[in-house]
Amino acid sequence: MQDYFYVDPYNRVWGNKDIGGDMTVTSSNNTLNIESSSNIYTVTIPPGTYHTEYTLNKSELVEAIAEEFEHNQLPVEVYLGGNHKDVKYNSIVFRLSDGSEIQDINGTFFEAFFDSI
Repeated sequence: MQDYFYVDPYNRVWGNKDIGGDMTVTSSNNTLNIESSSNIYTVTIPPGTYHTEYTLNKSELVEAIAEEFEHNQLPVEVYLGGNHKDVKYNSIVFRLSDGSEIQDINGTFFEAFFDSI
């Protein structure tokens, strides 16, 4: 896993990108790959505009990603994370439910909505 991502004691990998407000997913930024040491889990996020509300701790984007992993019966859990660096913001958090560690995250969705700005 990239050194610049925070991985907590529960093996959750925290994104560096603020997903607050409206985020637009298109066919050019909707592929996501989560890799463990033995598998690659790939989903395509449906294009659309998704809203994340920090004060309500609710994210349509996180819900859409979670639905894709659940629909494809992949062992990836998705959470809405609250970060408090210089400012408070929301980010996407991933964890593998089968107990393995995430080795890499990539794809066009990663570059647009998870990686640092």
